[in-house]
Amino acid sequence: MRAPTIAFSLRRLAPLGALLAFAAVAAARADQPADPPGRVGRVNLTQGAVSLQPAGAETWVSDVLNRPLTNGDKVWADRDSRAEMHIGSSAVRLGAETGLAVLNIDDRTVQLKLSAGTLEVRVRALGPDQTFEIATPSASVAVLRPGDYRIEVGEEDGTLRVGVGHGQVAVTDSTGEATVGDGELAEYSGGGVAQSSVGALPAGDDFDQWVAERDRREDRAPSTRYVSRDMIGYEDLDDYGAWRNVEDYGPVWVPTVAVGWAPYRYGHWGWIAPWGWTWIDDAPWGFAPFHYGRWVSVGGAWCWAPGPRRVAPVYAPALVGWVGGPHFAVGIGVGVAVGGPPVGWFPLGWNEVYVPGYRVSNAYVRNVNVTNIHVTNTTINNYITNNTTIVNGVPQATGNPRYANAAVAGAVTATSQSNFASAQPVATHLAKVPHEALEHPTFVSGAPAIAPTARSLGRAAPPPPHVAPAVFNRPVVARTPPPPPPPSFEAQRHAIVANGGRPVPLRAMAPARAGGVPTAPRADVITLPPRAPSAAAPAMPARPNASPTPPATRAVPPSAPVARPPRQDRPPGAVESLPNQPPARPVPPSAPVARPPRQDRPPGAVESLPNQPPARPVTPSAPVARPPRQDRPPGAVGNESRPTAPAARPEQPSAPLARPVQPSAPPARPPREDRPQNAVRSEPRPVSSPSYRPPAPENRPAPPPENRPAPVRPAPPARESAPPPPHESHPPPPRQEHKPEPRDKR
Repeated sequence: MRAPTIAFSLRRLAPLGALLAFAAVAAARADQPADPPGRVGRVNLTQGAVSLQPAGAETWVSDVLNRPLTNGDKVWADRDSRAEMHIGSSAVRLGAETGLAVLNIDDRTVQLKLSAGTLEVRVRALGPDQTFEIATPSASVAVLRPGDYRIEVGEEDGTLRVGVGHGQVAVTDSTGEATVGDGELAEYSGGGVAQSSVGALPAGDDFDQWVAERDRREDRAPSTRYVSRDMIGYEDLDDYGAWRNVEDYGPVWVPTVAVGWAPYRYGHWGWIAPWGWTWIDDAPWGFAPFHYGRWVSVGGAWCWAPGPRRVAPVYAPALVGWVGGPHFAVGIGVGVAVGGPPVGWFPLGWNEVYVPGYRVSNAYVRNVNVTNIHVTNTTINNYITNNTTIVNGVPQATGNPRYANAAVAGAVTATSQSNFASAQPVATHLAKVPHEALEHPTFVSGAPAIAPTARSLGRAAPPPPHVAPAVFNRPVVARTPPPPPPPSFEAQRHAIVANGGRPVPLRAMAPARAGGVPTAPRADVITLPPRAPSAAAPAMPARPNASPTPPATRAVPPSAPVARPPRQDRPPGAVESLPNQPPARPVPPSAPVARPPRQDRPPGAVESLPNQPPARPVTPSAPVARPPRQDRPPGAVGNESRPTAPAARPEQPSAPLARPVQPSAPPARPPREDRPQNAVRSEPRPVSSPSYRPPAPENRPAPPPENRPAPVRPAPPARESAPPPPHESHPPPPRQEHKPEPRDKR
């Protein structure tokens, strides 16, 4: 059936020679698989009039809900309207009269174009190699930390206002870069970033309150116990079904549906590049269960089984198996033949391997399966080796594998090719599938090779009434170069027809420079020159309220040893090393052993540890600096023979006397004789702990062990008059013969 379709389409192409040359170039450049991204966007809620223009199309469509969003898609929320979309775990809310376009969504980048209106963004997580950027006509707004942000662009003059509830963003244009932190509102109007005005964030309006309620709804979603927040659509599951534990499957989600319902039946098929034929469900919850996980039939009820919770799932256009063959076509009936041969499908079952119908690598086949079913890489590798072959760069299943759901009554859905390719609702254009048609089915890999038409993009809708055509053409500023704009749909369709009705990678249709890297000038994006990676780093902590983490004016936590402030007051040559260093190294962390020039300090002084003020030499649990040690009994701990060593720590491998063993202390320490006479005992301990003190919160004295009275912390000026702690209850430490020789008193 493929040849007549191709011949008919080719007759309509002009000129034929140019198309064939274009197809040859595209095929040559498509030899190397370019895997599609593992995540997409999704509009999950609309209020009022919200329209969508697919990438490369000239018309708008009414199919907005549950349609996967990818590069080049445009969304418009009209007057008195709102919309909510998700990209991974991040939520993006559009206010009234807001135009948003997708510049780039892939596994590491989210780059959106805000032409006009109001956008509120909540970024839950941002990895070190991830980028979240909003390009606006005035400047680029790049998210530096997870948080809540509001960006407004004036429709008339493009004035930019950036508000930060919590978190931090970098605002960049050709004049420079500035950061906006917690509770701040910055406005940029014509003078560039250098002439911005920054003030306090005002009280929220109705849109802010609506966004806050949507956030609270997501925060308390029970489904996060079973799926990752990176799974798009998880937030809608709890309102339309319930979770159950089923033997052999574990946690499954059971939707509240009518009798006779079946997966992949109540919706339509649409063409979305680069994946090709994509299922778009009608249900408000109909995204996650149709692009992730698998369906199982338990006791006559359909249950959705998600993949592993602790991994970010890879998006798939439709996790179905396809039915074909002459027996299936004959058994369907004459009514379907009017619209062309039938197309049939069924949901993939538990741990059944999904074989994409578009050009991908073996690594993509592994990832799209192991993140959605409970199998290992080895299982997928064996399946690829033994059950698939590559045909024109597209994996194809060999033989006729068995599928569990194909045998479930009512699981197979079918319609005509005409209805399939024109985005018609499947439920109202069903083809009856008798049992005889499934007696000898032929299962095929990938969606059928049917070239899309303009109607395959969705049901057409009139242009939004209150959007000026120039709004989306307004140039924006970006600091990350976006990919080239997608080709027009007609150009894509011609290449697909020449490829036998199979998807063609977009990069094969984009202009290329030397080396085959796609590039094209973008009139709608002004890309800023690259900046040094560290250019914005100093400004990030410069604001006292930059983020929920401690501001830069505080002492840096002990987990960041490079930024410990009191390093300048240490003796020359003192270097702080990492925990559990051997005692022979110069300075293990928080153990001032190898700080040799201690003689230049006042007699009896103890070196301040990281995060301790220099004026507090005596720590609560370290009676090191009690100079009148000579007034103790000869057998008492810390006598005159050890004037600078901490009290009650003669040589024991753990903490002295009744103190608990330091968790990071090594089991065996070399004798103290091999250390400098004036060195303090080396004990690798957590960096956050002061000398000889159990771990405690930063800059707070730790409570002493219960079996020892707490020593009194004397004020620095009166340190010499502080009485020593009682030691009647502490027996003399064992092995006194190994104490170091006393040194001269000073």
